[in-house]
Amino acid sequence: MNVIIASLNTAIERLLLVEEQRPGEVHRLLDDKTLAGGKGVNVARVLRQLQPQLPGAPEPLLLGFLGGATGRLCRELLEQEQLEGRWCVISDSTRICEVVTEKQAPEKASVYNAAGPAIQPEEHQQLHAMLAKEMPHASAVICTGSLAKNLTPDEYGRWITLARKHSVLSLLDTHGPALLQSAAMLPDIIKINRDELRQVKEAAGENLPESWLARGVRCVIITDGQRPTLALTPDGDFEITSPTVATVSAVGSGDAYCAGLIASLLAQPQKGWTAHLTLAAACGAANAASPTAGLASNVSLSALQQACVIRAISTSPRSPA
Repeated sequence: MNVIIASLNTAIERLLLVEEQRPGEVHRLLDDKTLAGGKGVNVARVLRQLQPQLPGAPEPLLLGFLGGATGRLCRELLEQEQLEGRWCVISDSTRICEVVTEKQAPEKASVYNAAGPAIQPEEHQQLHAMLAKEMPHASAVICTGSLAKNLTPDEYGRWITLARKHSVLSLLDTHGPALLQSAAMLPDIIKINRDELRQVKEAAGENLPESWLARGVRCVIITDGQRPTLALTPDGDFEITSPTVATVSAVGSGDAYCAGLIASLLAQPQKGWTAHLTLAAACGAANAASPTAGLASNVSLSALQQACVIRAISTSPRSPA
């Protein structure tokens, strides 16, 4: 099984560890790492890490743009992690992003995200030709992350529409106009945090997420930082409290959540949504315990799943799972 993962604004990520952030001063780095990054890459990394632990876990396949010297470096870094991709080579350069974390206060991490390259019309067309070729062989598509320049807010909506044509499961995890316009194409799952939901509610002027569910979205998951997650699923509505871990860096935890959810849905479809949601929450927590995006090697996913607390708000099914 393949999972197509959008990586439309791929990045080189520089992860910098300091004792304390002091504006205006010179900092001596305690550690630094250079990785391929972006939300899509984070998802693919966790899906790859889940394979030895979850029989039947799907193969990640990244689809997006790479360009310039940074794009060549990104390709090398992805190959080192055995993360496969189909890449449209662009004339502009892949972006570089930085994450600065304090050793004693990892929750204060500062993230500096570059806007990303400009995509030319012919490059966009080439990407969609690759997407059309890969979609018939996919089991799921994950539309996640920001869009590079020149891509319109309905970009992920086109992916979702193609996925539905081929009966492929779709998950949408983005923000702002891209979320609002692509959600109108009714992905199977929408994952959103509470602040983003508040913003799009104001822009939409309607009762979200209820209107999404009424139109045919099967599941809406609303995260809220360290507070409980609300999941509106075909099996009912649930509140999930994630297990507590010693946080090293929470960057990428939402991406790990998406990876765990899709992996569970595809690898163990016979299980109910509570099982899918606990694996997703466990993956998010395991990511927070790691200094880089991905699952920490010193924690047990099984133990984290067992430590999740699920409270049923409503067990009335909305639609078939």
